[in-house]
Amino acid sequence: MKKFFLLLAMITGAFTSFSQQGQQLIDSLIKQLPQSKDDSAKVMMLNDISLGYYSINPDEGLKYGNQALQLAQKIKWKRGEAFANKVIAGNYGFGKSDYAKALEYALRSWEQFRAIGDKIGEAKILGDIGVVYWFQSDYPNALKYYFDALRINEELDIKNEIAATLNNIGLVYYSQEDLNKALEYILRANKIDEELGNKAGVASNLGNIGELYMNLSDTAKALEYDLKALQLNEELGDKNGIARTLGNLGAVYASKKEFPKALDYYRESLAMNEDIGNKMGVGRVLGNIGGTYLKMANDSIIMSNPRISGDLPRKKSILLQQANDYTSRGIIILKEIGDLNNLFRSYERLSEIQEQENNYKGALESYRNFTLIKDSVYSMEKDKKLTETAMRYDFDKKEAATKAEQEKKDIHQRNIRNSIVAGAVVLLLLLIVFIERYRSKQKTNKELAAAYENLKATQQQLIQSEKMAAFGVMATRMAHEIQNPLNFVNNFSDVSKHLLEEIEHPHSEEEKKEAIHTLAINLEKIHHHGTRASRIIYQLQEHARAGTAQEFFEEDSN
Repeated sequence: MKKFFLLLAMITGAFTSFSQQGQQLIDSLIKQLPQSKDDSAKVMMLNDISLGYYSINPDEGLKYGNQALQLAQKIKWKRGEAFANKVIAGNYGFGKSDYAKALEYALRSWEQFRAIGDKIGEAKILGDIGVVYWFQSDYPNALKYYFDALRINEELDIKNEIAATLNNIGLVYYSQEDLNKALEYILRANKIDEELGNKAGVASNLGNIGELYMNLSDTAKALEYDLKALQLNEELGDKNGIARTLGNLGAVYASKKEFPKALDYYRESLAMNEDIGNKMGVGRVLGNIGGTYLKMANDSIIMSNPRISGDLPRKKSILLQQANDYTSRGIIILKEIGDLNNLFRSYERLSEIQEQENNYKGALESYRNFTLIKDSVYSMEKDKKLTETAMRYDFDKKEAATKAEQEKKDIHQRNIRNSIVAGAVVLLLLLIVFIERYRSKQKTNKELAAAYENLKATQQQLIQSEKMAAFGVMATRMAHEIQNPLNFVNNFSDVSKHLLEEIEHPHSEEEKKEAIHTLAINLEKIHHHGTRASRIIYQLQEHARAGTAQEFFEEDSN
């Protein structure tokens, strides 16, 4: 079983991008508040105070956030109201771990940003909503909102937000244990952050990459990236980042069986998480410490160490008691904040500890909790929705590119047709002038007939050009009709290649069966869209034989 030590700071959405202002800055803003004569400026100042409080005292943050909301509503300032709802969502989500309330206010903020056409605000709140769903282990919805945010950020070309969203998408795949996909997205995010010189983003990315390599059992690379992340976080003074990286280093040394060093890092991380009030970090690190004591209890070298006093059973009993104590403390916090992903892993560990303590009733109950929560986090339906969401994003991008290319071709063809018509008109005018001059000079029927023949030839060329242009439009429409089902065939074929790799090298028999089942569904869809393409071609052939090809496209559009 892969171990996850993700802390809240890994999510670079709005709830974690809120800067920790500090009490000194908050006090300064509160002093300035009565001096502000402009209500809109006062709304934003109240929002800033609420923002500063979210990680220090979320109840105070909610008080100022609601004041901002009420004032914005009073002066009918929709943008200030949208920001107030966003900040209130942050206080509920990150400050109080009340994700239902956080989602309620975040969705309200999203509707308001959309209504006023604020694309930047809309993209940010979409990322916030994705964070809430991630907290709740609702990964399909998290991925959906992240991809929606990514589309807007790519449209606006906001590089730092693109990087942050790519990182969040990577973390969704990470939470679903698709480590290679997670690494792909986070490396893309890190490349952008490095180009921008965004040290905070790079520090977060390095920690995530180190954690990924840890779960890929490459402790050397994990240690390399974690140490780089720690150095950057210390330079930035980012306590959340430092606490998370210390926990990651503890995991690396626990994997290397350097248990005293691992415990030192974990305890340092625990103290820092408690200091900044990061409940998610506290709950997870407590579980990791419990897991380390369990490893020590089962390690023959540790148990045979003469420096540990007492007989072997007593040594093991003491270590198991420590493992139980830390794991149970972690479970209490994880249940309180609703961190299902780490909660089911903690129950699995507690079940193992209780079994070794001969507490079989407790072990069975913990195992039941483990399976119940795990089933709610992982399911075939969730995997299917994740795949469909990613495929829809890729398909929409390809469809948009195809549409843009088609529009360019249509414009080009229209320009050619217009040029031909304009040229023909000019030529006709020139011919008329020429004929009139020729008539006045020669007054002969022979030359007039020749000019008439030239005019007829020009008209034939114009008719032929119109036919060619019409043929080009017809061919373009045919390509568009057939391209749509072929896009589906190509997309499902690409996904099927990856499924074949999973079938060839499965992690488990269950995973192999799920991959085979998904592959069968993909093959049915490939057959369906292939048949659809064949049907389109057959209908076109029938219309072509009857000379009614144009009617085919008119019927399709209707």
